[in-house]
Amino acid sequence: MLSQQLNHFFSFHGARNIEIINADFLKYNIPNTEFKVISNLPYNVGTARVQKILPLKNWTTAVFMLQKEVIQRLAARPGSKAYSYISIFTSYYAGCKTLFDVSPRCFNPPPKVISSVIKLTNKVPEPPDPVYFDLVKHAFKTRRKTILNCLSSFKNLEKSKAAHIIDACALDPFLRPDKLSISDFLRLTDETRKHTIYNV
Repeated sequence: MLSQQLNHFFSFHGARNIEIINADFLKYNIPNTEFKVISNLPYNVGTARVQKILPLKNWTTAVFMLQKEVIQRLAARPGSKAYSYISIFTSYYAGCKTLFDVSPRCFNPPPKVISSVIKLTNKVPEPPDPVYFDLVKHAFKTRRKTILNCLSSFKNLEKSKAAHIIDACALDPFLRPDKLSISDFLRLTDETRKHTIYNV
């Protein structure tokens, strides 16, 4: 196994400041100490690992390599084609900077996709309202609908109430979800909270 080979390698060279942990990262209990992350994430579960790390307060910097299209979604801004739920999730917790692409020729065997590397810096924000990401996720599941229709179908709000909430946020009710920023969704969440009782 790779972990055994690495342990043997570092032991042979007398390394004393390296610990090899052989575990499923999604099930691993990350210690509550400051850490940085450098990883070529498995492409099929990359976003799940990003979503586990970002809400933690004790990471400082993360550098990830993933499929280029995934990196584009992580770093996307409102109005772009790649803008999605994971874009807002990432930007809420971290500053994002796409560094460079990696050609398939850099791998053996070469994959059929281009990879990219991204650097994330922890903003250490306060935890959002528990409803916030539920609202964002719901909106992007129906991203071709107007924000009025998205909000009215969220928690089964009446359209008149949804329209009142959107007006209080000074937003155009006919905007699509991919035009709204992090702060727009935060205002919508706060205003919706005033008019709705959530079981959370």
